[in-house]
Amino acid sequence: MATDKWSADDYTTHASFVPALATEVVQMLAPKPGDKILDIGAGDGILSLAIADKCAHVHATDGSANMVAYANSRVAAGKVTNVTTEVVDAAVDIKRKISAGVYNKVFSNAAYHWILGSVTSEQQRAQAFKDVYDILPSGGEFVVECGGHGNVGEILVALVAVVKTTWAKRGAKKTTADIKSKLWPWHFATNDEIERWLVGAGFEVEVLERHYRPTTLNGGYGGMRGWIETFGFSFWDGMSAEERESAIDEAVELLIGSDWLEREQKWVAGYVRCRFKAVKK
Repeated sequence: MATDKWSADDYTTHASFVPALATEVVQMLAPKPGDKILDIGAGDGILSLAIADKCAHVHATDGSANMVAYANSRVAAGKVTNVTTEVVDAAVDIKRKISAGVYNKVFSNAAYHWILGSVTSEQQRAQAFKDVYDILPSGGEFVVECGGHGNVGEILVALVAVVKTTWAKRGAKKTTADIKSKLWPWHFATNDEIERWLVGAGFEVEVLERHYRPTTLNGGYGGMRGWIETFGFSFWDGMSAEERESAIDEAVELLIGSDWLEREQKWVAGYVRCRFKAVKK
């Protein structure tokens, strides 16, 4: 079994902006009192709990057992009775773990670029959408916001550069193709890909948008390092702790020119968001 590298503490410290910026996709979801909602990639559970105030039930799922445990602790601490949690790998587990017809809405914020990145083929990515279609009842809705094509492009360039440099110091050559196939954890899909997978699954696409959303990172100058440590952990596979720390330092230095605002003393990352709503007719 792969090691679970997600840290709930790191996520709440460095990525609290993720659920905080979900207003528009939650409005698109439009939770109602009778809704039963499956939340895919629920992370620390904060958004699931907010949605639960407006609907009958939320089942908060995530591929990380660490994150699900943290979400469950939030549920228990708040004595919330209409939120349940479960470890579910949405790339492969949806039809195995989720019964068809139970949930009339499937929701996801900031997770599908991870889910699509965890598999490698067009067929597997299309199947991930087909699995959602199959568990929804007629009239069921699939509402998602995720990283779109071009998301955090400048950060990716910096990470790839420092990985190449670090391995070159060992006398090993890492190509961009090597890094993308083995270390790169995301797939930032184009709108054309999203539409193809949705329509191929049988959905009717009601909304499909792509927006550039410059995003302020948490934590002042330390925010970029925090972001890289929280989300970019796979890039350092095979490196020593010393190599990892040096590579992250170098990546932060490279990004000062593009993302650090000296006068405001903050990092602003180049987020690109894909947002869609699809309905099973």
